[in-house]
Amino acid sequence: MSTDVGYCEREDVKRALQEAELSGALGQEPAIVDDAIRAISAWLRRRTRRHWYDSGGSGTLVGASARSVSTQRLDVPSSPHRQDRQLHRDAQGVRYPVTHAGPYARIQLPHYDVQSLTTLEVRDRGGGVTDWTAASDKVEGRGEDYYLLTEGDEFRTSYLYLRATSIGARVDFDDLLTVGYDYGTDAQSTAWDSVRHAVANLAGADLAVDDDVKTAIPNDGQLIAVETRADRMINRALRVLGDYFETPVA
Repeated sequence: MSTDVGYCEREDVKRALQEAELSGALGQEPAIVDDAIRAISAWLRRRTRRHWYDSGGSGTLVGASARSVSTQRLDVPSSPHRQDRQLHRDAQGVRYPVTHAGPYARIQLPHYDVQSLTTLEVRDRGGGVTDWTAASDKVEGRGEDYYLLTEGDEFRTSYLYLRATSIGARVDFDDLLTVGYDYGTDAQSTAWDSVRHAVANLAGADLAVDDDVKTAIPNDGQLIAVETRADRMINRALRVLGDYFETPVA
């Protein structure tokens, strides 16, 4: 999927500018509007580690599919002490997976609203790597070797659960996993209109204070009014997006 996606369309920016009474910025070339939307969207994706799309949409900028990552290196929480139901012999320097949910170790994934795992490479004790998603002796699912869980609350935090006995005792749990997955919030299952409107406001504010727009304003008083209205658009958007910036980390 193209990385040049946006989280709103030109029409959304047009409406946001009209609501803010900044119609003077509506004369911008479509390509300039698109660039503003893409820039704001890329910043938001990096800042929040989230992606939004619409699998049933037909827009120009809003994507129709989840976003993929392939090389997320993750540690597994470990302890020098054995946990319940872990039947390992004590040995000097050996550590054990810390269990969180019954017999499972829990790892929070770096991105939110993860849809599916594509790879789960686990470093073997001998230094090799096994992709559990392709291994015949590893099974995905609750009660099995591993499973993915995305919580159903507003934050959509995603966790990977690994059965501790499937990992076993190790000396080093740092960068034990290399994970690939698809993530994103689909408008067809979870509405994200507020995010779309916020992105439109940020892009619109950026266009409103563009140098080309400023030069078309005849006096300083009108320029101040434009900047004040643009600031209001920004503040309105950041109030909506604030919860995503402040998502708690377990």
